[in-house]
Amino acid sequence: MTTSPMGSRRHVCLWALALGVLAAATAQAAGFEIPGNSAQGIGRGMALTAAVDDGTAVAHNPGRLSQQKGHRAQWSHQLLWSHEAFTRAASAYPQDPVPGANNADALKKSENQASVFPLGVFLSASTDLGMPDWTFAAAGYGPSANGFKQFDTQGGQRYMLTKLDALLAYASLAAAYGKKDRFGIGATLQWAMMPKTDMTLVVDGATGGVNNPYYSGNDAVATIRLKDMTAFSAIVGGWYRLTENLELALSGRILPVSFESEGDVLLENDKAGTGAHFSDSHLLISNSKSKLKMKMAPTAAVGLRYRSPTADGRDDFDIEANVVWEGWSVLNEYNVINSGQINLFKASAMPNVHIQKRWQDTWSARLGGTKWLSPDLAVSAGGYYEQGAAPLDFSHLDFPSFDRYGVGGGLRYSVGAFRLNLSYAHVFQPDRTVDERWGQVYQQRPLAPCPANCDGQGSVAANAGTFETAYDMLSWSVQAQF
Repeated sequence: MTTSPMGSRRHVCLWALALGVLAAATAQAAGFEIPGNSAQGIGRGMALTAAVDDGTAVAHNPGRLSQQKGHRAQWSHQLLWSHEAFTRAASAYPQDPVPGANNADALKKSENQASVFPLGVFLSASTDLGMPDWTFAAAGYGPSANGFKQFDTQGGQRYMLTKLDALLAYASLAAAYGKKDRFGIGATLQWAMMPKTDMTLVVDGATGGVNNPYYSGNDAVATIRLKDMTAFSAIVGGWYRLTENLELALSGRILPVSFESEGDVLLENDKAGTGAHFSDSHLLISNSKSKLKMKMAPTAAVGLRYRSPTADGRDDFDIEANVVWEGWSVLNEYNVINSGQINLFKASAMPNVHIQKRWQDTWSARLGGTKWLSPDLAVSAGGYYEQGAAPLDFSHLDFPSFDRYGVGGGLRYSVGAFRLNLSYAHVFQPDRTVDERWGQVYQQRPLAPCPANCDGQGSVAANAGTFETAYDMLSWSVQAQF
């Protein structure tokens, strides 16, 4: 390959192709998300605040768009395998006999029955409009997370979660200014849309008396259905070449996403032949309305990158270290404000639902790099450690944000006007065991909350038991430069 200006631009394209794919969205992790959103990124341990050079810069560091000249279009995709299981601990509370229920079933390991989430898509396009110092981009993508999971309604996790069906998307516009080999600054404005967040769990419809830890004769399956199509966010970022070999970069989400979702609550019968069977009129919630306010965390990332250029100026290899902070303390609880009338036994006002989260701010350390084997082929590797946002006693299956370790590797290749990337990563999360005495995710009993209506008995911890979680990600991207 020549070292002409056109050849140099081609090398820049190679970089771009690499970072593209993880298909899932924001440049953040911890909390709701697993570090991802770039095929090159997961291949190098998500250490790319200073190195990102494709369309995913819209999310990771819009300042890096300043290096991306010409006209580009990119499709990225990610498959996410979620290995999530919960084994309910034996309860100290007595269990009444329930027709059709077997207590032994509640103590078996219950696993996510929908382990593959295939919808991790990131689409982007950028252009410099013939302007030497400006680049403009548009992108649409969703978070790096498992948006669908399903567990057995008779499993030990039934009072915590049986199904989650969530969709979240960001429509983004970005602009960057800079000198190609010296510095760049940029900003991304985002319209966040949550067309669906359905969370299903079993609730105890009892009107009084003691709790039952595994099954109740009055169990019903409740689904909270919410959506919000008008939330907004902003990401800013920049980079600066300190020396021929060192680059410094900063990026962050300065405007948290604030959802004010609305919807309703739906009640259905539990498994046929188990406990009570309510009629349609009893299951109907008259004039059901629900509201939930929820925030996605602000973030800040700093990256220091060492690059070793060849004699003709292209990269021979690089290595980057990142430190990332995420302010997940903005999520203290799910506080679902309900209105309407429950008709299970008698007309009763629909109560509010409070699920404590008590999430904490998190820190992540990431290290990774890329080695060019030829002008058209490169390999990447890296890893990271990230703190979990969820405290032990508030552990939950909806988004198991526990301490995690990720390792990954990837390949980058260019052919003609196309840039290709393929990466794989595995995420380890140590098992967690929650003691029933301290668990803070309680069994929901809307008509007769404990302890006031439970004959003096306290609430049962629905998350008492052992959580086993791990993840695999396969990402690829295709970028074309015109």
